[in-house]
Amino acid sequence: MSKSIAIVGATGLQGGSVLKALHATGKYRIRGLTRDTTSASAKTVLEKYPGVELAKADLDDIASLRQAFKGADIVFGVTQFNPTGKLQDRDRDQEYEHGKAIVDAAIAEGVKSLVFSSLDSMKVNSHGKYPGVKHFESKHKVEEYISSKADQIRGYFVYVGFYMDNYVNFSRLSPEDGKTVEFTFPLKPTTKLPLVDTANDVGYVVSYILDHPEECLETVIEASSGYYEAQDMVNAFTEVTGIPARYVQIPYEYLGMEEMVQMFKGIEEFGLFNGRTEFIERCKEYDHKLTTPTEFWKNRGWTGPAK
Repeated sequence: MSKSIAIVGATGLQGGSVLKALHATGKYRIRGLTRDTTSASAKTVLEKYPGVELAKADLDDIASLRQAFKGADIVFGVTQFNPTGKLQDRDRDQEYEHGKAIVDAAIAEGVKSLVFSSLDSMKVNSHGKYPGVKHFESKHKVEEYISSKADQIRGYFVYVGFYMDNYVNFSRLSPEDGKTVEFTFPLKPTTKLPLVDTANDVGYVVSYILDHPEECLETVIEASSGYYEAQDMVNAFTEVTGIPARYVQIPYEYLGMEEMVQMFKGIEEFGLFNGRTEFIERCKEYDHKLTTPTEFWKNRGWTGPAK
């Protein structure tokens, strides 16, 4: 009998990617968790992926998680940076609370394996210089909590790289000519980032983890096709679209939130993934080729911000 997996955030970017990839394998009975099973995005999931079951669950309600996890062999768990959308709620460690609820509910329902979307601790990687990147720390605390429960559940950890979609979100038309697309970050243009096409690649990496359970147990598996400079994304955009583009380094202060300032400064000095490169060799073993910048822009079909 095929294994059953419950996917947290099935209508979101990471959860949706996992659902898409695992559905394509035909090897799993899939239950997607969402706060609203009647939403447009939920209806789209049911239309696109026959056989998928949707379950209503709220990360603030552990009883709803337990109900949604009943009978599942595997859980994919992911938490959100700012789930309420209210900056004042950043004083509460809601990501850790949500992650812990996923773990506790999975254990209570006898789930055998949990794949969790985690990150390095920037506080540790920076030797205490940047302790305030809360969403990194919260995810990593959940990872440590899962590891402390190794006698009750098998833990697997996927580290998702810097979203290629961020280049879309942090873009503008040049105020000088109104035509050139400018991609804006506070990082130096030569800073190398491990980029990922989240929607198309994260799910495949999770599928690899599930296909190689002993190799990946209690091991960080990074989701990225490799390290790229900002100019690689800019050049690829122009190559694909024919539209002029450039990278613009903005001051850290433009970010507003101290948490984001520390995140980018930490990435600049210590790297995302702490400079690890082993995952690039692992990518060569995948049947699925992870997305490059050129392929991302071809797939995305985006030609710049609206005027």
